[in-house]
Amino acid sequence: MGRSKGAAARRRKAAVAREAIAGPRLCPSLPPELLANIHDRLGFLDRIAFAAVFASSSDVFSPSAPWLLLPGKNDENAKTARLLSVADRRAATVHAPYPALRDHLVIGSSRGWLATADGRGQIYLVNPASGEQHALPHVTTMRVFLRTPCQWFTVCLKRFMTVRFGGGPPFKHNLWGAEGHGARTVTADHMGIWFYRKVVLSVSPSRHGSYGTAMLILHRDFGAPAFATAEDAAWKLAPSRDGVEDAIYHDGQFYSVSYTGVVEAWQRDTESGTFTSTAVTPKLIVKQGGWPCHRKYLAAGPGGRLMVVLKYAQVTKDLHSRDGWTCTFKVHVLGDDGQWKETMDIGDVALFVGVNTSLCVPTMGCPGIMAGCIYFTNDELGVAKLRRTKDLSSRSYKSCDDEPVNSDIRALGVYSLKDGMVKKMEALQQQYRIFSAPPVWITPSVP
Repeated sequence: MGRSKGAAARRRKAAVAREAIAGPRLCPSLPPELLANIHDRLGFLDRIAFAAVFASSSDVFSPSAPWLLLPGKNDENAKTARLLSVADRRAATVHAPYPALRDHLVIGSSRGWLATADGRGQIYLVNPASGEQHALPHVTTMRVFLRTPCQWFTVCLKRFMTVRFGGGPPFKHNLWGAEGHGARTVTADHMGIWFYRKVVLSVSPSRHGSYGTAMLILHRDFGAPAFATAEDAAWKLAPSRDGVEDAIYHDGQFYSVSYTGVVEAWQRDTESGTFTSTAVTPKLIVKQGGWPCHRKYLAAGPGGRLMVVLKYAQVTKDLHSRDGWTCTFKVHVLGDDGQWKETMDIGDVALFVGVNTSLCVPTMGCPGIMAGCIYFTNDELGVAKLRRTKDLSSRSYKSCDDEPVNSDIRALGVYSLKDGMVKKMEALQQQYRIFSAPPVWITPSVP
């Protein structure tokens, strides 16, 4: 009898252990309508965990609008970060993982993950909701740098431009001359200002560190993009005569818009691993009007239509001659005839743009998001970085992309395409004047 009782106890203990390993039961008997109701009542961080557990019913859950990652009050090594749901007008404090989210410049946002750059040429991927992080290949794997002390990065111009222009010299229409003599040296701390500016991912990184393919957009002076795959952990430059201004991953491909207004699709050669591009749209003619066009963003709209958002920015002065900042936007959609058409009616969607991401989001099921509007954050990383390091007075600085140095790095808001007015984001309430760097968009993603 004693033996049978002991065996039964061991079986019960083993069953409990198996259940613990298997994780929580998914309650398959709960109807989808009830799951959706529970999901809508949760806080925005808890919704992600809930959707991960009930992934098979995720199609009935309300879509999640982008969040804002809010910078701290001049604390460069803060151990926490704040996430703000613009739709819910609710905020949550999360742990800031070390090193990826401590005093790093955010240069990308894809599928719930942020790409951050440190002061040593390293780019990280971090999920602020879960704390998970991974390192992308070091920038020196690009093979265009000369050997220098660790606090400096020196680009061999001839080596770089030979890849960018697909041969040469001579190199036509470039910043550094037809022969590409010399080198360009950048301090390690300023790589995020003068060398790279955005990362785009093809997939959400798994727990095994697989990020699929990453596309790195470089500063306008360099122009060419670079790609890295999880299988070949090195950055490979790709040719781009016109230079890449913005890019997205859509429908299984990377798409980019050039500084000259051409949208291109990128393909990878399976044998060499190199990337090349093909123009898929006619050139977008940008009408300057009264203000110069400051930035182009690329997005995929309803039905997969490509959209280009044009931002026109201007520094203003108030009654006391203090500098201010304002902007206006125009949207161009690629029509069925393959031609660009400007529109003021984008339907029941909203656009979210900034230096780290650009995306189109349906407003159905997101009552806190206004259709026909553009939610924008400031995209001038150079001013933000130099102000954080108190370096504005140490050099003659005119922003990286021709935005004046007195641009307000906290400038963000909601632009209505219908009436052409800029409004404040109500979710931010009184927090507009405490930012030491531009807030950045992050799209919630189910693990």
